[in-house]
Amino acid sequence: MHYAVSNWIYGAEPLAGTCARLAGLGFDGIELRGEPTVYDRPHLRLLLDEYRLAVTSICGMYPGPDARRDLSHPRPAERQAAIDYVRSCIDLAHDVGAGVVIVTPNPVGKTQPLAAPSDEWAWALEAVRRAAEATEGSGVRLAIEPINRYETYLINSLAQGLAFVRAVGHPQVAVMLDTFHANIEDPDIADAARAAGPQLAHVHVADSNRQGVGRGHIDFRRLLHALVEIGYEGALALEPLPPLANPYDAMAGQGGGPVAEQFAQESLALLRLYEQTARPARGSL
Repeated sequence: MHYAVSNWIYGAEPLAGTCARLAGLGFDGIELRGEPTVYDRPHLRLLLDEYRLAVTSICGMYPGPDARRDLSHPRPAERQAAIDYVRSCIDLAHDVGAGVVIVTPNPVGKTQPLAAPSDEWAWALEAVRRAAEATEGSGVRLAIEPINRYETYLINSLAQGLAFVRAVGHPQVAVMLDTFHANIEDPDIADAARAAGPQLAHVHVADSNRQGVGRGHIDFRRLLHALVEIGYEGALALEPLPPLANPYDAMAGQGGGPVAEQFAQESLALLRLYEQTARPARGSL
């Protein structure tokens, strides 16, 4: 497995500083905030080479209605804007060698539908299929991220995410697991990972309180055993956040810094330990 940190938790920190930070802590990858226009791509590639970091994934950002990134919106023009955004993230992923683009079909903060839920589900399916056309020949997968019911309404559990992926029916569309959201929505996180099997394309890591591994009550040791059992070799991208009412405040530079670095350091040590202990015991759970 590969270990990364999502750079959006460091807020406005220059990318060079984040790359130096992650390399110094021992990470082998970075997940990039999905804002394709903010990156100087030639400079980005130089930084990645300098610090020997791979871009594991592009973290699509779906912060609410003003961003025009709602793949389930009743208005076709709004859905097209969201499709164009996902395609721009796919283009960024291709340019920097990332294998995954995270997609949330229903934006964060949309806890009630604007039309019939069945219609929004169908519109989201169509929109993701159209966005996925841009992955052909690139090797990039779209990873559908279930988000807990207090932040979105359409896809909350991993089971719902899998149902959505199967309904999309595109070979480059898979599901991802976010441990913070899953600890709210999935009765057993390890079993949810097992159920996803080869359809699991990506993992976001934060404990039950959205802090670092070991600071909440998620059984990460058992989860790592499950990931080893299903042959998962993708990334575990850390996304711990300081205790803020709005997690996106961290992106604005209001709460990352030393706390986020401490969470990252602690989490990396524990996850590597759990992976190491899981491999000899493969199949024992």
